[in-house]
Amino acid sequence: MKKSILLLVFLFVANFSFAQSNSFDNDMDVISFMEGKTFYNSDNGLQIQYGYSSRYNTNCIMIENDKGDKFYHVNVSIETYGTYADLYGMNPDNGSNFGFRLFKTKLIVGYGEQGAVTFYLK
Repeated sequence: MKKSILLLVFLFVANFSFAQSNSFDNDMDVISFMEGKTFYNSDNGLQIQYGYSSRYNTNCIMIENDKGDKFYHVNVSIETYGTYADLYGMNPDNGSNFGFRLFKTKLIVGYGEQGAVTFYLK
């Protein structure tokens, strides 16, 4: 009986901890989640990452095509909504904006629009 109660308490605590770490409640949740992760779309060959760039000495959104060309978007704005987050940045070379909606297993560029593109966790 003691073992089953102890097991139930352990499962409850483990489930509660997992549920809390599985949400985007602030910028740091998003930044720590994105660290070391790459999202990929096999249809267009693009990869998207968020992280530190020594080229611009800041965190940024990095996009790489299948030819190895890299595009950076700095001054990233992060808006959190619990189960998802929106990230937007500006290209320092031409001023264009780029953003996406982040979920735990995928990100979507152009979320809610016709022609939206989904990138999956690599």
